[in-house]
Amino acid sequence: MRRIATVAITSGALVAGLLATGGNAFADDAQTFKGSGAAPKAADVSLAKGDVQAQGGHAFTLKYSGLAATSAWGSYWWGRYKYKGRYYRTRVVDGYVRDNKRGLNSCMEVVFYAAKGQHLNPDVEVIYNRTGKGTTARRAIQSFNIGKMYMRECEGYPTSRGFHISHAGSWRVFS
Repeated sequence: MRRIATVAITSGALVAGLLATGGNAFADDAQTFKGSGAAPKAADVSLAKGDVQAQGGHAFTLKYSGLAATSAWGSYWWGRYKYKGRYYRTRVVDGYVRDNKRGLNSCMEVVFYAAKGQHLNPDVEVIYNRTGKGTTARRAIQSFNIGKMYMRECEGYPTSRGFHISHAGSWRVFS
């Protein structure tokens, strides 16, 4: 026969635990504590082969581009990529694209440029949403180019060679 173990948690410990995870605690009319909030993000994020770690992410939004049908936002941070026992510094972008209107597919174009001393061509990546109005697409991108990043909202359609951009907002620079 199984025995069920119960653990008694005081209200002070419950509140402290909820505040430690970034949530908030409040009591309803029956004086029972409820919590809300997301659990803390894990430090390791696996985007490609190797280890990538989020170290101080920076949130961004591209909503002032003039394209009403598209909303793009996300975060970026410095990452690490382990290859044959050696760590390489990378740039990581976790982007979200939302279709606000019916018509063209919403997208976000990201260009990674090489830093001083790097002899790499720019990396151009497009995050696009093909699922329709009111939906959000998410994609994480990692690049060895650790110079400046340029991002912009755009609209277009998929082709056999990739994605064709029809309309685009102005570029935003991130260093």
